[in-house]
Amino acid sequence: MRVTLVTETFPPQVNGVSRTLGELARRLGEGGDAVQVVYPDYGDRPNRPDAYRVGSFQLPFYREIHVPLPPFSRVHKAIDAFRPDVIHVATEAFLGFSALRHASRRSIPIVSSFHTNFDQYSSHYGVGWARSTIWRYLRWFHNRTKQTYVPSRTTIDLLEGRGFERLVLWPRGVHSSFFRPDRPGRDRIRAEFGWAPEDVVVSYVSRIAPEKNVDFLADALAIVAERRPQVRILFVGDGPSREALETRMGGAVKFAGYRTGDDLADHYAAGDVFAFTSTTETFGNVVLEAMASGMPVVALRAGGVGEIVRDEETGILLDPDAPPDAFARALIRLADRNEVRRRMAEAARAYAESQSWDAIMDGLRDHYAQVIAEARSTRETSATAS
Repeated sequence: MRVTLVTETFPPQVNGVSRTLGELARRLGEGGDAVQVVYPDYGDRPNRPDAYRVGSFQLPFYREIHVPLPPFSRVHKAIDAFRPDVIHVATEAFLGFSALRHASRRSIPIVSSFHTNFDQYSSHYGVGWARSTIWRYLRWFHNRTKQTYVPSRTTIDLLEGRGFERLVLWPRGVHSSFFRPDRPGRDRIRAEFGWAPEDVVVSYVSRIAPEKNVDFLADALAIVAERRPQVRILFVGDGPSREALETRMGGAVKFAGYRTGDDLADHYAAGDVFAFTSTTETFGNVVLEAMASGMPVVALRAGGVGEIVRDEETGILLDPDAPPDAFARALIRLADRNEVRRRMAEAARAYAESQSWDAIMDGLRDHYAQVIAEARSTRETSATAS
């Protein structure tokens, strides 16, 4: 099978979508498939033989986002030279739109995936007035692909209610042998931050940005810091809201910035409770990684996160409209009650161990094969009829 993956985020970028697509490319390659990845030029040196990097620029107000620069005629030539059996478009902006049109002209089967709730993101960046236009475009885009892969049933229900068609569940996995509570660097990291072995650490790992509801989280953590000054707080990640949060939280929070690889896994393992307040997640990869790392999760019951965390079993879920004080009380409860926290941590770890990336990606490959077979059958029927 020959697969072209078109995306505006891919490793070395650090986010859930890029990690998911990196895992997809890895698994397809291990299975003997040829994979071409078309993505923005991040200034890296890819070790992929079929990587095609597109010139891009960084948004000045959000440096993590690289916007591909048209025209994309060279992209189309690279796709034609690769001769894919199927094109998977993972992002719906200019690059994805160009690939969609090119696939239509060449009669190449094309599929898509829905990763980011841009509708909710729009309100965080002052363009809420464009919501209806965004929804119309997203529906138009995805309904022109053979299948759209969606990470959670909650998101499928949302999209179906807005007229999206041919939706297929594509959940996420985790490497539980990599993200685990007994990481070798756990004690070193805690010691570097000046924390004692018995200290309880509340962790957050993700972008530090408005769409992650970090202001709400900061409100809740300020309450925790006031009521339980012995509780330690760790932020792993970066983003446009970091400077404001550092100024606001002062010495109550340690900010570790972006971490990758073993260092990231060690930082996960350094935590005892995971705090996550985003309401825009279609899945929430970091939540599953935190659970694999042996942390119960305190989160808002919104989007895909509500399907990962089992309330009172692997963590605590609160209603999306809960006040910061309620969120803080949930964190304090787990910080105070060691046995409850450990029981939930064990259950969270057990659940994460059941979520294999390889099995999930093999299931997606089966969907590719179905789309390719149907396209081939349609061409043969048309040829016979003519």
